[in-house]
Amino acid sequence: MAEPSDLAGWLERLERRHPREIDLGLGRVGAVADRLGLRPFPAPVLTVAGTNGKGTVTGCAAAIAAAAGRHVGAYTSPHLLRFNERITLDGTPAADCAIVRAFEAIEDARGAISLSYFETATLAALWLFREARVDLAVLEVGLGGRLDATNIIDADVAVLTRIGLDHREWLGDTVEAIAVEKAGIARRGQPVVLAEPAYPASLAPALAAAGAVPLRAGREWRWAPGNGELVVTGASGRRFTAPLPGALEPANVAAAICAVDRFFPLAPGAVERALEDLVIAGRRERRRFGGGELWLDVAHNPDSAAGLATALARAPAAQTHGLCAIMGDKDLAGIFAPLAPQFDSLVVCGLPGNPRAAPVDSLAAAAAAAGIATVHRAADLEAGWRSLAPRVGEGARGVVFGSFFTVAGIMPQLANPGTEEPVSARG
Repeated sequence: MAEPSDLAGWLERLERRHPREIDLGLGRVGAVADRLGLRPFPAPVLTVAGTNGKGTVTGCAAAIAAAAGRHVGAYTSPHLLRFNERITLDGTPAADCAIVRAFEAIEDARGAISLSYFETATLAALWLFREARVDLAVLEVGLGGRLDATNIIDADVAVLTRIGLDHREWLGDTVEAIAVEKAGIARRGQPVVLAEPAYPASLAPALAAAGAVPLRAGREWRWAPGNGELVVTGASGRRFTAPLPGALEPANVAAAICAVDRFFPLAPGAVERALEDLVIAGRRERRRFGGGELWLDVAHNPDSAAGLATALARAPAAQTHGLCAIMGDKDLAGIFAPLAPQFDSLVVCGLPGNPRAAPVDSLAAAAAAAGIATVHRAADLEAGWRSLAPRVGEGARGVVFGSFFTVAGIMPQLANPGTEEPVSARG
Protein backbone atom coordinates (compact mmCIF):
# COMPACT_ATOMS: atom_id res chain seq x y z
CA MET A 1 0.00 0.00 0.00
CA ALA A 2 1.37 3.40 -1.00
CA GLU A 3 2.25 5.75 1.83
CA PRO A 4 0.04 8.81 2.29
CA SER A 5 1.38 12.04 0.82
CA ASP A 6 0.14 14.42 3.51
CA LEU A 7 -0.58 14.57 7.24
CA ALA A 8 -4.34 14.15 6.83
CA GLY A 9 -3.77 10.92 4.92
CA TRP A 10 -1.39 9.58 7.56
CA LEU A 11 -3.80 10.36 10.39
CA GLU A 12 -6.64 8.65 8.57
CA ARG A 13 -4.46 5.56 8.15
CA LEU A 14 -3.45 5.55 11.82
CA GLU A 15 -7.07 5.85 12.97
CA ARG A 16 -8.11 2.66 11.18
CA ARG A 17 -4.98 0.50 11.15
CA HIS A 18 -4.61 -0.76 14.74
CA PRO A 19 -7.42 -3.01 16.04
CA ARG A 20 -7.69 -1.30 19.45
CA GLU A 21 -7.96 2.44 20.14
CA ILE A 22 -6.38 1.98 23.60
CA ASP A 23 -3.77 -0.76 23.82
CA LEU A 24 -1.68 -0.30 26.96
CA GLY A 25 1.74 -1.92 27.13
CA LEU A 26 5.35 -1.04 26.37
CA GLY A 27 6.56 -4.08 24.42
CA ARG A 28 5.57 -3.14 20.88
CA VAL A 29 6.20 0.60 21.09
CA GLY A 30 9.45 0.02 22.97
CA ALA A 31 10.73 -2.32 20.27
CA VAL A 32 10.09 0.28 17.57
CA ALA A 33 11.68 2.99 19.72
CA ASP A 34 14.83 0.87 19.89
CA ARG A 35 14.86 0.38 16.13
CA LEU A 36 14.64 4.17 15.79
CA GLY A 37 17.51 4.66 18.22
CA LEU A 38 15.39 6.64 20.67
CA ARG A 39 16.67 4.86 23.80
CA PRO A 40 18.41 6.04 25.80
CA PHE A 41 16.93 9.40 24.96
CA PRO A 42 19.63 12.02 24.27
CA ALA A 43 18.03 14.89 26.22
CA PRO A 44 16.71 15.35 29.76
CA VAL A 45 13.07 14.26 30.15
CA LEU A 46 10.27 15.57 32.37
CA THR A 47 7.25 13.25 32.48
CA VAL A 48 3.88 14.37 33.90
CA ALA A 49 1.13 12.03 35.12
CA GLY A 50 -2.04 12.41 37.17
CA THR A 51 -5.80 12.44 36.78
CA ASN A 52 -6.19 16.19 36.33
CA GLY A 53 -3.76 19.03 35.72
CA LYS A 54 -1.28 17.24 33.45
CA GLY A 55 -1.83 19.66 30.59
CA THR A 56 -1.34 22.66 32.86
CA VAL A 57 1.94 21.34 34.26
CA THR A 58 3.21 20.39 30.80
CA GLY A 59 2.31 23.76 29.29
CA CYS A 60 3.75 25.77 32.17
CA ALA A 61 6.95 23.74 32.37
CA ALA A 62 7.60 24.07 28.64
CA ALA A 63 6.93 27.82 28.75
CA ILE A 64 9.22 28.34 31.76
CA ALA A 65 12.08 26.38 30.20
CA ALA A 66 11.70 28.28 26.92
CA ALA A 67 11.68 31.62 28.76
CA ALA A 68 14.93 30.51 30.39
CA GLY A 69 16.49 30.21 26.94
CA ARG A 70 16.25 26.43 26.55
CA HIS A 71 15.14 24.61 23.40
CA VAL A 72 12.06 22.69 24.54
CA GLY A 73 9.91 19.99 23.04
CA ALA A 74 6.50 19.31 24.60
CA TYR A 75 4.14 16.42 23.89
CA THR A 76 0.50 16.56 25.02
CA SER A 77 -2.76 14.83 24.22
CA PRO A 78 -5.43 14.88 23.05
CA HIS A 79 -5.51 17.84 20.69
CA LEU A 80 -8.39 20.26 20.33
CA LEU A 81 -8.39 21.38 16.69
CA ARG A 82 -5.23 20.09 14.96
CA PHE A 83 -3.02 17.08 15.56
CA ASN A 84 0.01 19.40 15.40
CA GLU A 85 -0.95 20.83 18.82
CA ARG A 86 0.31 17.59 20.38
CA ILE A 87 3.94 18.19 19.38
CA THR A 88 5.46 21.61 19.97
CA LEU A 89 8.95 23.05 19.79
CA ASP A 90 9.45 26.19 21.86
CA GLY A 91 5.69 26.62 21.94
CA THR A 92 5.17 26.31 18.18
CA PRO A 93 3.25 23.30 16.84
CA ALA A 94 5.26 21.01 14.59
CA ALA A 95 4.73 21.55 10.87
CA ASP A 96 2.81 19.02 8.80
CA CYS A 97 5.90 18.12 6.77
CA ALA A 98 7.96 17.45 9.91
CA ILE A 99 5.32 15.13 11.37
CA VAL A 100 5.04 13.30 8.05
CA ARG A 101 8.83 12.74 8.05
CA ALA A 102 8.54 11.27 11.53
CA PHE A 103 5.67 8.99 10.48
CA GLU A 104 7.70 7.80 7.49
CA ALA A 105 10.66 6.97 9.72
CA ILE A 106 8.38 5.03 12.10
CA GLU A 107 6.79 3.16 9.18
CA ASP A 108 10.22 2.10 7.93
CA ALA A 109 11.25 0.93 11.40
CA ARG A 110 8.16 -0.90 12.64
CA GLY A 111 8.14 -3.80 10.16
CA ALA A 112 5.33 -6.18 11.15
CA ILE A 113 4.74 -4.50 14.54
CA SER A 114 1.29 -2.93 14.84
CA LEU A 115 1.12 0.40 16.64
CA SER A 116 -1.87 2.35 17.95
CA TYR A 117 -2.58 5.94 17.00
CA PHE A 118 -1.25 7.17 20.36
CA GLU A 119 1.85 5.00 20.22
CA THR A 120 2.72 6.32 16.77
CA ALA A 121 2.11 9.91 17.88
CA THR A 122 4.38 9.39 20.90
CA LEU A 123 7.20 7.98 18.77
CA ALA A 124 6.78 10.85 16.31
CA ALA A 125 7.16 13.41 19.10
CA LEU A 126 10.29 11.70 20.44
CA TRP A 127 11.78 11.38 16.96
CA LEU A 128 11.19 15.08 16.23
CA PHE A 129 12.61 16.14 19.60
CA ARG A 130 15.74 14.12 18.97
CA GLU A 131 16.13 15.55 15.46
CA ALA A 132 15.68 19.07 16.85
CA ARG A 133 18.27 18.41 19.60
CA VAL A 134 16.06 19.81 22.33
CA ASP A 135 17.50 20.74 25.70
CA LEU A 136 14.43 19.36 27.48
CA ALA A 137 11.56 17.07 26.49
CA VAL A 138 8.31 17.45 28.46
CA LEU A 139 5.99 14.45 28.07
CA GLU A 140 2.37 14.34 29.22
CA VAL A 141 1.17 10.83 29.98
CA GLY A 142 -1.88 9.86 27.95
CA LEU A 143 -3.49 7.27 30.23
CA GLY A 144 -2.27 6.00 33.57
CA GLY A 145 1.51 5.93 33.62
CA ARG A 146 3.08 2.50 34.08
CA LEU A 147 1.90 1.12 30.72
CA ASP A 148 1.51 4.39 28.82
CA ALA A 149 3.61 4.77 25.66
CA THR A 150 5.42 7.81 27.08
CA ASN A 151 6.88 5.54 29.76
CA ILE A 152 9.23 3.85 27.28
CA ILE A 153 11.59 6.75 28.06
CA ASP A 154 13.09 7.13 31.52
CA ALA A 155 12.08 10.35 33.23
CA ASP A 156 14.87 12.38 34.81
CA VAL A 157 12.17 14.22 36.78
CA ALA A 158 8.54 13.17 37.15
CA VAL A 159 5.51 15.15 38.30
CA LEU A 160 2.36 13.64 39.78
CA THR A 161 -0.69 15.89 39.85
CA ARG A 162 -3.97 15.23 41.67
CA ILE A 163 -5.15 11.62 41.51
CA GLY A 164 -8.84 10.77 41.33
CA LEU A 165 -11.23 8.20 39.89
CA ASP A 166 -11.26 8.19 36.10
CA HIS A 167 -10.67 5.61 33.35
CA ARG A 168 -11.54 2.90 35.85
CA GLU A 169 -11.97 0.30 33.13
CA TRP A 170 -8.24 0.62 32.42
CA LEU A 171 -6.64 1.73 35.68
CA GLY A 172 -8.68 0.18 38.51
CA ASP A 173 -11.77 0.85 40.59
CA THR A 174 -10.07 2.64 43.50
CA VAL A 175 -7.83 5.68 43.84
CA GLU A 176 -5.30 3.41 45.57
CA ALA A 177 -5.03 1.20 42.49
CA ILE A 178 -4.92 4.19 40.15
CA ALA A 179 -2.16 5.83 42.20
CA VAL A 180 0.05 2.77 41.76
CA GLU A 181 -0.43 2.97 37.99
CA LYS A 182 0.47 6.67 37.98
CA ALA A 183 3.57 6.01 40.12
CA GLY A 184 4.88 3.77 37.33
CA ILE A 185 6.60 6.77 35.71
CA ALA A 186 9.00 7.09 38.67
CA ARG A 187 12.61 5.97 38.28
CA ARG A 188 15.18 4.83 40.83
CA GLY A 189 17.14 7.68 42.32
CA GLN A 190 15.19 10.32 40.40
CA PRO A 191 12.93 13.02 41.89
CA VAL A 192 9.14 12.90 41.71
CA VAL A 193 7.48 16.26 42.32
CA LEU A 194 4.17 15.77 44.16
CA ALA A 195 1.89 18.70 43.39
CA GLU A 196 -0.69 17.98 46.10
CA PRO A 197 -0.27 17.84 49.88
CA ALA A 198 -2.16 14.52 50.14
CA TYR A 199 -2.37 11.41 47.97
CA PRO A 200 -3.88 7.92 48.23
CA ALA A 201 -2.11 5.81 50.85
CA SER A 202 -0.78 3.45 48.19
CA LEU A 203 1.40 6.09 46.52
CA ALA A 204 4.19 6.38 49.09
CA PRO A 205 5.01 2.63 49.17
CA ALA A 206 4.81 2.49 45.35
CA LEU A 207 7.37 5.31 45.05
CA ALA A 208 9.54 3.68 47.72
CA ALA A 209 9.47 0.37 45.86
CA ALA A 210 10.59 2.19 42.72
CA GLY A 211 13.46 3.79 44.62
CA ALA A 212 12.28 7.27 43.61
CA VAL A 213 12.92 10.44 45.58
CA PRO A 214 9.59 12.12 46.47
CA LEU A 215 9.53 15.92 46.63
CA ARG A 216 6.38 16.61 48.61
CA ALA A 217 4.48 19.90 48.47
CA GLY A 218 4.65 21.52 51.89
CA ARG A 219 7.73 19.52 52.91
CA GLU A 220 10.65 19.35 50.46
CA TRP A 221 9.25 22.32 48.53
CA ARG A 222 6.56 24.95 49.13
CA TRP A 223 4.26 27.38 47.42
CA ALA A 224 1.85 30.03 48.60
CA PRO A 225 -0.17 32.91 47.13
CA GLY A 226 0.75 36.36 48.33
CA ASN A 227 -0.05 39.92 47.22
CA GLY A 228 -1.47 38.77 43.90
CA GLU A 229 1.55 36.58 43.21
CA LEU A 230 2.57 32.96 43.45
CA VAL A 231 5.61 32.41 45.65
CA VAL A 232 7.41 29.09 45.17
CA THR A 233 10.39 27.77 47.10
CA GLY A 234 11.79 24.82 45.18
CA ALA A 235 13.49 21.77 46.62
CA SER A 236 16.76 23.49 45.68
CA GLY A 237 15.96 26.28 48.13
CA ARG A 238 15.68 28.80 45.31
CA ARG A 239 12.70 31.14 45.58
CA PHE A 240 10.54 32.25 42.65
CA THR A 241 7.82 34.86 42.42
CA ALA A 242 5.39 34.95 39.52
CA PRO A 243 1.95 36.37 38.72
CA LEU A 244 -0.96 34.27 39.92
CA PRO A 245 -1.88 32.31 36.79
CA GLY A 246 -5.44 33.46 36.25
CA ALA A 247 -7.84 30.57 36.77
CA LEU A 248 -5.22 27.83 36.44
CA GLU A 249 -4.69 25.63 39.48
CA PRO A 250 -1.86 27.26 41.48
CA ALA A 251 -0.60 23.88 42.75
CA ASN A 252 -0.02 22.67 39.19
CA VAL A 253 1.74 25.86 38.13
CA ALA A 254 3.92 25.69 41.25
CA ALA A 255 4.77 22.04 40.53
CA ALA A 256 5.91 23.00 37.03
CA ILE A 257 8.24 25.64 38.50
CA CYS A 258 9.64 23.17 41.02
CA ALA A 259 10.20 20.55 38.31
CA VAL A 260 12.02 22.83 35.86
CA ASP A 261 14.16 24.13 38.71
CA ARG A 262 15.52 20.58 39.07
CA PHE A 263 17.01 20.69 35.55
CA PHE A 264 18.78 24.04 35.47
CA PRO A 265 18.94 27.29 37.42
CA LEU A 266 16.29 29.75 36.30
CA ALA A 267 17.47 33.28 35.63
CA PRO A 268 15.68 36.12 37.47
CA GLY A 269 12.45 36.97 35.70
CA ALA A 270 12.25 33.81 33.57
CA VAL A 271 9.29 32.39 35.49
CA GLU A 272 7.46 35.69 35.52
CA ARG A 273 8.00 36.17 31.76
CA ALA A 274 6.73 32.68 31.06
CA LEU A 275 3.54 32.99 33.10
CA GLU A 276 2.69 36.65 32.55
CA ASP A 277 0.28 36.05 29.66
CA LEU A 278 0.29 32.26 29.42
CA VAL A 279 -2.95 30.74 28.13
CA ILE A 280 -3.31 26.96 27.91
CA ALA A 281 -6.08 26.15 25.47
CA GLY A 282 -9.11 24.54 27.07
CA ARG A 283 -7.71 24.62 30.60
CA ARG A 284 -9.85 27.23 32.35
CA GLU A 285 -9.15 29.39 29.33
CA ARG A 286 -10.82 32.78 29.69
CA ARG A 287 -11.87 34.94 26.75
CA ARG A 288 -13.67 38.23 26.60
CA PHE A 289 -16.90 37.73 24.71
CA GLY A 290 -19.29 40.56 23.87
CA GLY A 291 -19.79 42.45 27.10
CA GLY A 292 -18.99 39.45 29.28
CA GLU A 293 -16.53 36.61 29.54
CA LEU A 294 -16.33 33.06 28.21
CA TRP A 295 -14.53 30.21 29.97
CA LEU A 296 -13.45 27.04 28.13
CA ASP A 297 -12.51 24.03 30.24
CA VAL A 298 -12.15 20.32 29.54
CA ALA A 299 -13.44 19.35 33.00
CA HIS A 300 -14.97 15.92 32.47
CA ASN A 301 -14.72 14.11 35.81
CA PRO A 302 -15.76 14.96 39.38
CA ASP A 303 -12.32 16.11 40.47
CA SER A 304 -11.79 18.50 37.57
CA ALA A 305 -15.38 19.74 37.91
CA ALA A 306 -14.74 20.55 41.57
CA GLY A 307 -11.63 22.48 40.59
CA LEU A 308 -13.56 24.43 37.96
CA ALA A 309 -16.29 25.21 40.50
CA THR A 310 -13.70 26.59 42.93
CA ALA A 311 -12.15 28.76 40.22
CA LEU A 312 -15.57 30.13 39.23
CA ALA A 313 -16.39 30.93 42.85
CA ARG A 314 -13.13 32.87 43.19
CA ALA A 315 -14.04 35.05 40.19
CA PRO A 316 -17.71 35.92 40.73
CA ALA A 317 -19.89 37.19 37.90
CA ALA A 318 -23.36 38.74 37.86
CA GLN A 319 -24.66 35.59 36.15
CA THR A 320 -23.08 32.35 34.97
CA HIS A 321 -24.53 30.26 32.16
CA GLY A 322 -23.07 26.94 31.07
CA LEU A 323 -22.93 24.65 28.08
CA CYS A 324 -21.75 21.05 28.27
CA ALA A 325 -21.59 17.70 26.54
CA ILE A 326 -19.95 14.78 28.30
CA MET A 327 -19.18 11.14 27.57
CA GLY A 328 -21.74 8.66 28.86
CA ASP A 329 -19.20 6.60 30.81
CA LYS A 330 -18.45 9.52 33.15
CA ASP A 331 -19.88 10.11 36.63
CA LEU A 332 -22.50 12.70 35.66
CA ALA A 333 -23.84 13.17 39.18
CA GLY A 334 -20.32 13.68 40.51
CA ILE A 335 -19.56 16.23 37.80
CA PHE A 336 -22.69 18.35 38.24
CA ALA A 337 -22.79 18.30 42.05
CA PRO A 338 -19.95 20.80 42.68
CA LEU A 339 -20.84 22.95 39.68
CA ALA A 340 -24.57 23.33 40.37
CA PRO A 341 -24.25 26.27 42.83
CA GLN A 342 -22.25 28.23 40.23
CA PHE A 343 -24.76 28.15 37.38
CA ASP A 344 -27.85 30.27 36.80
CA SER A 345 -28.65 28.10 33.78
CA LEU A 346 -27.12 25.26 31.82
CA VAL A 347 -27.49 24.08 28.22
CA VAL A 348 -26.87 20.36 27.76
CA CYS A 349 -26.36 18.99 24.30
CA GLY A 350 -25.50 15.89 22.37
CA LEU A 351 -22.53 15.04 20.18
CA PRO A 352 -24.12 13.44 17.11
CA GLY A 353 -21.87 10.84 15.54
CA ASN A 354 -20.04 10.12 18.80
CA PRO A 355 -21.40 6.85 20.20
CA ARG A 356 -19.79 7.46 23.60
CA ALA A 357 -21.59 10.76 24.22
CA ALA A 358 -24.15 10.88 27.02
CA PRO A 359 -27.75 11.31 25.77
CA VAL A 360 -29.19 14.79 26.22
CA ASP A 361 -31.96 13.51 28.48
CA SER A 362 -29.42 11.82 30.78
CA LEU A 363 -27.42 15.04 31.04
CA ALA A 364 -30.55 17.10 31.73
CA ALA A 365 -31.77 14.72 34.42
CA ALA A 366 -28.38 14.64 36.17
CA ALA A 367 -28.06 18.44 36.04
CA ALA A 368 -31.56 18.96 37.45
CA ALA A 369 -30.98 16.38 40.18
CA ALA A 370 -27.81 18.26 41.19
CA GLY A 371 -29.87 21.41 41.73
CA ILE A 372 -29.47 23.45 38.54
CA ALA A 373 -32.85 25.12 38.29
CA THR A 374 -32.84 26.07 34.62
CA VAL A 375 -31.68 23.40 32.18
CA HIS A 376 -32.05 23.75 28.42
CA ARG A 377 -31.67 20.92 25.91
CA ALA A 378 -29.98 21.19 22.52
CA ALA A 379 -29.52 18.53 19.87
CA ASP A 380 -25.89 19.42 19.12
CA LEU A 381 -23.14 21.90 19.92
CA GLU A 382 -24.15 24.38 17.24
CA ALA A 383 -27.68 24.59 18.65
CA GLY A 384 -26.31 24.71 22.16
CA TRP A 385 -24.04 27.62 21.28
CA ARG A 386 -26.97 29.53 19.74
CA SER A 387 -28.76 29.09 23.06
CA LEU A 388 -25.79 30.09 25.24
CA ALA A 389 -24.22 33.00 23.34
CA PRO A 390 -27.06 35.55 23.80
CA ARG A 391 -26.93 35.03 27.57
CA VAL A 392 -23.29 36.16 27.82
CA GLY A 393 -24.06 39.86 28.12
CA GLU A 394 -22.60 42.68 30.18
CA GLY A 395 -21.22 41.30 33.44
CA ALA A 396 -22.37 37.76 32.60
CA ARG A 397 -20.20 34.71 32.05
CA GLY A 398 -20.51 31.69 29.80
CA VAL A 399 -18.77 28.42 30.67
CA VAL A 400 -18.25 25.70 28.06
CA PHE A 401 -17.04 22.49 29.70
CA GLY A 402 -16.96 18.72 29.43
CA SER A 403 -15.27 16.55 26.84
CA PHE A 404 -12.39 17.70 24.65
CA PHE A 405 -14.88 17.22 21.81
CA THR A 406 -17.13 19.82 23.46
CA VAL A 407 -14.50 22.55 23.77
CA ALA A 408 -13.06 21.77 20.34
CA GLY A 409 -16.54 21.86 18.82
CA ILE A 410 -17.22 25.35 20.17
CA MET A 411 -13.91 26.90 19.11
CA PRO A 412 -14.95 27.34 15.44
CA GLN A 413 -17.94 29.37 16.68
CA LEU A 414 -15.41 31.84 18.14
CA ALA A 415 -13.55 32.39 14.89
CA ASN A 416 -15.25 35.66 13.94
CA PRO A 417 -12.80 38.54 14.42
CA GLY A 418 -13.77 40.97 17.12
CA THR A 419 -16.11 38.64 18.99
CA GLU A 420 -13.62 37.40 21.54
CA GLU A 421 -10.08 37.81 22.80
CA PRO A 422 -8.01 36.07 25.47
CA VAL A 423 -7.92 37.34 29.04
CA SER A 424 -4.35 37.61 30.32
CA ALA A 425 -2.94 35.31 32.98
CA ARG A 426 -3.61 38.00 35.54
CA GLY A 427 -7.31 37.60 34.77
